[in-house]
Amino acid sequence: MMCIAMMAVLAIGFVACSDDEDPETTPAPAKVLSKYFTIAGAETINGSIPQSAQSVSVGEVSMNNAAIAGGSSHVSINTDNTIQKLYANVKGSNQYYSFTPSADKSTIVDFTILFSQNLNETFTLQISALLDDGTVTALWTTTINYIAAGTGALQISLSFDNDKDVDLYVVQPDGEVIYYGNHGMLDYVNGNYVYIYGLDLDSNPGCSIDGINNENVFYPTEYIQEGTYEVWVNMYSNCDASIPTNWIITAIHEGNLITPTYGTNPAAGVYPIGEPSNPIGSSLNGALKVMEFSVTGSTPNVSKSAVKAPLTESAKMKLTNAVIK
Repeated sequence: MMCIAMMAVLAIGFVACSDDEDPETTPAPAKVLSKYFTIAGAETINGSIPQSAQSVSVGEVSMNNAAIAGGSSHVSINTDNTIQKLYANVKGSNQYYSFTPSADKSTIVDFTILFSQNLNETFTLQISALLDDGTVTALWTTTINYIAAGTGALQISLSFDNDKDVDLYVVQPDGEVIYYGNHGMLDYVNGNYVYIYGLDLDSNPGCSIDGINNENVFYPTEYIQEGTYEVWVNMYSNCDASIPTNWIITAIHEGNLITPTYGTNPAAGVYPIGEPSNPIGSSLNGALKVMEFSVTGSTPNVSKSAVKAPLTESAKMKLTNAVIK
């Protein structure tokens, strides 16, 4: 009887121990860096991004913290140190980008992030640097908020690094201007009207700040017109003239950056402190032409159910306040 009792106690103890064990968990797969963004001219290196826990800061980083698939972001680092190499990656990745900044060795270091057209989630961006004295900086991190927008075979997008009403204009081969006053076309799909092409993202209209700081025009293959497109940018309303605004525009065709016949791609610039507002409609007077390119296409066959995208109240207000020049 004593033997049976001891065996019972041992059995109970065994069960109790097994209940306390943590269940096995499968670690999350490492994030593939290229599915989030690329940096032109950067080398992709396997391993953890270089960093030092107790070291100098990489500097003051300025960028747009909202991202759209197929879009871009201008990153500017104001630093007191001379940077030899820059590193960037996504938290949770076992890869990082390594690249050499511009050779002028100024206190302002600029580079461009190109977001993947497959981007579909918010992520944490990490940046560090190797200084000329051999010191590796501490890790700088920020949350990049994913904003849904159309991609398509042809996509032109604008990003800017603070809360202003900066407008993107795309002049189609047929002369029609896609902008805040002409968003493009909708069609009835699965019980809802959705964009089939056009401007599906218009940020901070009339200084009604949404913090997205991106604008986007897209065309699926069947809606690309053959011929020459023009891309323009305009500061409709400088909501805070005390700070400068960096902007960048990219144009993608079939997954690749287009080589323009005029301008550069990406096209980047800065509206300086005190930049005056230029509240215009479709006239393009005072706007800046940044790019021109030609693509092959066809004459789009728009379905009978398609309708012009209705203007938002803020777009109507902007048109009402637009100055005829």
